[in-house]
Amino acid sequence: MALDLEEKLRNEIKDGQVEVTLIDKNNYHLFVSSLYEVASATGIKKDPFAVRLRKSICIPYADIFENKFINCIQAEVSEVNLEEKFVVTKGDAKHKFDYLVLALGSQSSDFGIPGVKEYAYKFKTLEDALMVNEIMESLMNDAAKGKRSLPIDILIGGAGFTGIEVASELACCAKSIARRCGLKGRCSSMVLFEAGPKILPMASEKERKLILKRLTKHGVMVMENSTIEEMGDSWIKLKNGQKVKGDIVIWTAGIKPNDLLSSIKGLPLTEREKIIVEDTLVVKGFNNVFAVGDIAEFIDPANKRPVPAMAFVAYKEGEVVANNIINTIKDKKLKIYKPAYDMLVAPVGGKYSVAHIKGVTIAGFWGWVIRELVDLRYMLMILPVMKAFSVFWEEMTLFTKND
Repeated sequence: MALDLEEKLRNEIKDGQVEVTLIDKNNYHLFVSSLYEVASATGIKKDPFAVRLRKSICIPYADIFENKFINCIQAEVSEVNLEEKFVVTKGDAKHKFDYLVLALGSQSSDFGIPGVKEYAYKFKTLEDALMVNEIMESLMNDAAKGKRSLPIDILIGGAGFTGIEVASELACCAKSIARRCGLKGRCSSMVLFEAGPKILPMASEKERKLILKRLTKHGVMVMENSTIEEMGDSWIKLKNGQKVKGDIVIWTAGIKPNDLLSSIKGLPLTEREKIIVEDTLVVKGFNNVFAVGDIAEFIDPANKRPVPAMAFVAYKEGEVVANNIINTIKDKKLKIYKPAYDMLVAPVGGKYSVAHIKGVTIAGFWGWVIRELVDLRYMLMILPVMKAFSVFWEEMTLFTKND
């Protein structure tokens, strides 16, 4: 969005009429789509700070905004005043605005289930993924030294895209480490818990069967209609009373909007604490405040349901908002957001993905190729060509070792 604004308002920015500022607590853009790859990466020479793994999915803003007229402020937002039009960051720095875009993202939600917060490994941040990676390596190394037996039992709460990606790649990770350590036999046991009647309700029955078949091949058991009632450090208790034990308990089941939203006076929120937006993605009741991504609730007029929290959906929303800010400045009619998300790409371990694009389903190696091309396309959108290919190549060389 910042890149779109900079490109279309460059002359005004050069003349000092317009200023585009991005505020983020990090100095990099986290490529969330590859978090599961970090968690399952193996065969990499490690250092105490996991520098190579971090660099593989942390794209510095300095690279993204190279030769761009964009102010990038590394700071955490602590207050937003919509009435007086300013944002406060920690340290009490005040930043005034004429137009504001709220894109604060989401955070893990435990749905109030006892034990999730205390015992489960979350899967939302880079540190979460690195922690899972470290635990996997530690358990497999203990097995190689005879300190524990195999298989490693992994329990994953949530069988959405993230849960499926994590389960399948961790299964590949365990096999890879076992080969390296000379371990034989079944090395991991994986259980995915889904509260609903079926996994990935947005997928077709054909696609769901392909994904389930691939998960079964990796030794992943999927338990549908299995609502989690409680968690411990090595077990999950279901609503039906069943208790399942494991060595690792991972939580990928839920997200909620950033907590900061509830502190913003005058911000209209739904019962789920998401921002209510108009069909132009302007926040209801305002003409200079917009919201995109996980924190915005946009009801798709086609099916009367909220649009899903997916990366490419947020990207498209950002494009619409950039155009509408420009249209507002130039006193033109705002563009109506028309969501389009008839696309699905689900990596299911190794060089295998199930891809659904424009009504066509492609599974297997070519599905994996599509997934990689989608990633490369995104890199080319936000980075100079050579840097985009460099990041893409680094990912390829790091994350195909399990395959």
